[in-house]
Amino acid sequence: MEFDSEALERYRLKLRYKVSYHLGGFCPDVEDVVQETLARFVSALKDNKIHNPASTGAFLSGVCNNVILEYRRRLWRENPPETETPAPTPLMPPEADALELRDAVSEALRQMSDRDSELLRAFFLQEKDKDEICRSTGLSDTQFRVALFRAKDRFRKIYRQGLKRTASGGH
Repeated sequence: MEFDSEALERYRLKLRYKVSYHLGGFCPDVEDVVQETLARFVSALKDNKIHNPASTGAFLSGVCNNVILEYRRRLWRENPPETETPAPTPLMPPEADALELRDAVSEALRQMSDRDSELLRAFFLQEKDKDEICRSTGLSDTQFRVALFRAKDRFRKIYRQGLKRTASGGH
């Protein structure tokens, strides 16, 4: 199977578009990846490694995918990502101590419905088993998960509002 230069040029343009899409248009190595892909394709042509000439486009696309993956692996090895992650910002002011935290949690729980606060107390503070809580409250497993999710969300909102008031100086 032979290809003329016009066919290779059409493939080159399509490959350039594909590589630019996957690596980004501003990647300085787009042309290198395209050239490597075409070189491997021509080598496969010469060695009669393309078994189905009707799927030449798919074969070329697969070769291109492999070259792109090799390029990315090489970049990864040469430039490992920075392992330093920024420290998470604390939800509480750093000067708050354990008593202030306990008071803030208690105040947030007082502002919640009885069911939500009891559910959170039992699960998180008393560390009761989920099945035990379900038996005592009459909730099914699914109802428990939904109720716990919603209670945590309500607690989070109330707690953060309290932090904002404390940070702004109001109580």
